[in-house]
Amino acid sequence: MIKVLDCTLRDGGYINNWRFGYYEIKSIINEMEKTNIDILEIGFLKDEPYQADRTIFNSTSQISKLISNRKNKMQYAAMIEAASPIPANQIEPCSKETIDIIRVVIWKTKYDKYGNIVNNLMDSYEYCRHIVEKGYKLCIQPARIDQYTYEEFISMIKLFETLNPMAIYIVDSWGILNIEQILKYVKIADENMKQEIAIGYHGHNNMMQVFASAAEFICYSTNRDLIVDGSIYGIGRGAGNLNLEIFVKYLNNKGYKKYQMEPIYRIYEKYISRIYEKHKWGYNFYYLLTAIYHCNPNYAEYLGNKKNISVSEFENILRIMNEKERIIFSKEKADEYAKAIKEI
Repeated sequence: MIKVLDCTLRDGGYINNWRFGYYEIKSIINEMEKTNIDILEIGFLKDEPYQADRTIFNSTSQISKLISNRKNKMQYAAMIEAASPIPANQIEPCSKETIDIIRVVIWKTKYDKYGNIVNNLMDSYEYCRHIVEKGYKLCIQPARIDQYTYEEFISMIKLFETLNPMAIYIVDSWGILNIEQILKYVKIADENMKQEIAIGYHGHNNMMQVFASAAEFICYSTNRDLIVDGSIYGIGRGAGNLNLEIFVKYLNNKGYKKYQMEPIYRIYEKYISRIYEKHKWGYNFYYLLTAIYHCNPNYAEYLGNKKNISVSEFENILRIMNEKERIIFSKEKADEYAKAIKEI
């Protein structure tokens, strides 16, 4: 079965600091409930003060108030970053009033306080175990899947499948992978994990191929569920995400399921278009270059959009950066390179 997850209120929040407005959040949820979308992601669970106009929550009960008129066939989700998680004891046990799914972003490695690279998967595993024990369906979101060798990817799958997650994702965080590379990871996942675990795909549009990749992904021959993430008008960090409206129209045309388009149009007209007027997102040459050089897209936003570094200068900067500098965004390092390039 093909399922679609909408991440407008979560991934889209990178654009406006998740400050959609309380009325607007309620209205977007109400409209999305009319679309027949399979999974609606409401926002992030984080250990920070709750503000009603943002889709950042420190308790699942705060989300429950927003979905009190929930549709029976729709599942509701939120996301947690395992690298800086909300304490597990702040997450209420799952019930019929709460969200159904918690998606956990896991990182293969992290830098410790001394600057050394250390494995982060076991810490993530232990945190995810608490999520399962509280009764939530678990989705594993391995950030930057391209950093895993195929052998490491299999090992990660074998570790987390012991938690019986709802899904393990192929996450192309920086929009780096081509269709063939994505399908290779899909094939490995399909051959190495339990049949009841779904495979998900979350892509970014740095190389303008996320729709083509999603279309190929759902054509992969398997008996397991496949889940595809999208957001309205592709709203999301950097080059943005898969355009939900385009993808569900494609699924309608292919006869997979009948998604209702009108509520999506209304959300775009009332809310998303206004955000776009203030905070642009989407493909440009700077995001393309970050994909080519396997670089953190924040450099494109900072140097290209805010510092007016030319495309040629930006490529020169990425070329001379070392691997660690490309991965970990630093304004100080970006300014240092920008100054050096201007002086050449």
